[in-house]
Amino acid sequence: MNSNETISMTNNFRLARIKKVSKWFRLFLQFGFPLMMLIAVLQGVLTGVRAKPFEMAQGTEGLLIVRTAILLLWGLFAFAAALVWYWTSLKLFRLFETGVLFTAETARCLKMVGFTFFAGILAELGVYFCNPLPDKIWPAAGPVGDIATCIYNGAFFVFLGWLFDEAQKIREEQELTV
Repeated sequence: MNSNETISMTNNFRLARIKKVSKWFRLFLQFGFPLMMLIAVLQGVLTGVRAKPFEMAQGTEGLLIVRTAILLLWGLFAFAAALVWYWTSLKLFRLFETGVLFTAETARCLKMVGFTFFAGILAELGVYFCNPLPDKIWPAAGPVGDIATCIYNGAFFVFLGWLFDEAQKIREEQELTV
């Protein structure tokens, strides 16, 4: 057995291991994430979601409608961002599962996951700054609990996407080099 066959067997073993682990992560994400969301909804319904009463200044009753509309839009935006994150993450793990690693498509998926973190931050800031009531309430149930963490996570995934894209371009250049 020469060294090329040994390297090929090692690479095939590693690729098979990547495919296997990616499949398990995809299955966990595919069934675990919806299950977690269902449990959260059931918990909210069973415990009876209670709104904290607050006093409104006289003449600001109309702002309650605006506040409710803003929170509803924020909820829809956050839900859409979560769906984009979920779908893109599943797509990324399916690509890894099939052995597609350093390609433009995987780079695009990683960047999209990073940008969904930034979208969550924008949703949080939008609700905070567009809140017409004098008591600025930070949405506690939002997709972004800690903005600094989400900025880091978003930047990290965007960087990984850029890195995968550059690795793919290097590989293409090396294949073209004689």
